[in-house]
Amino acid sequence: MITFKFEDQKVSIPTAWAEVTVGVFSNPDFLSGNSLALLASLSGIDIGKLANTTEDLGPHFARAVKFMKESPRGWAGKFYNKVKIMGVTCKVPKNIEFETFGQKVMYGQALAKHRTNFATMPYGVAIYLAPQIDPLKWYERIEEIADAVKLLPITRVAPIADFFLTSTKKFRPSGTGS
Repeated sequence: MITFKFEDQKVSIPTAWAEVTVGVFSNPDFLSGNSLALLASLSGIDIGKLANTTEDLGPHFARAVKFMKESPRGWAGKFYNKVKIMGVTCKVPKNIEFETFGQKVMYGQALAKHRTNFATMPYGVAIYLAPQIDPLKWYERIEEIADAVKLLPITRVAPIADFFLTSTKKFRPSGTGS
C-alpha cells in the first residue's frame, strides 16, 4: 500500500491485487473506463475533490496502478474452498443446485438488480455462505454479510463469486449487463 496525506485525510492506495478489496473492485466506477473514477475508487477520495485539486498526486497513482497494467487479470486469484467472513470459516458449497430455494431466489434477484456481474460479487458470496454464519436468519443478514465480504481481498473472493456465477443458469458474461 502507498499511504499519503491529502487535505486532512490519510489515503491508502493498493499496489497489488491482493490489497484491492471486493468493495473497491465491485464499485461500478472501478471498471468504468473513466480513469478519474478509477483513481477515486482506489483512493477513497471524492471524485470532485480529485478532479479539482491542484496537488500533484500523479506519482502516487502511477505507482499504484502499475500492478494493474502488469497483470490486468491478477484479481482472478486461486480458488480456495474456504473463506473467513465475520470470524466464521465458511466452506464453499461444491454444487449450488443443492442449496436452498431462498438462496437461488435471492441470487437471481441480485443478478437482476446489479448492472454488472462484478457488482454482484459480494452479494452472491454472502447469499451462498450466509447460512454458515447465521443458520436460522441468514436471509435477513445478507446486506450485513455482503458488507463484510466487501472488506476481503478481491483475489480471495473473485474465484468463489465466479464459481457461483458459472454454476447458475442465469449466466451473463463477466463485467457486462444482461
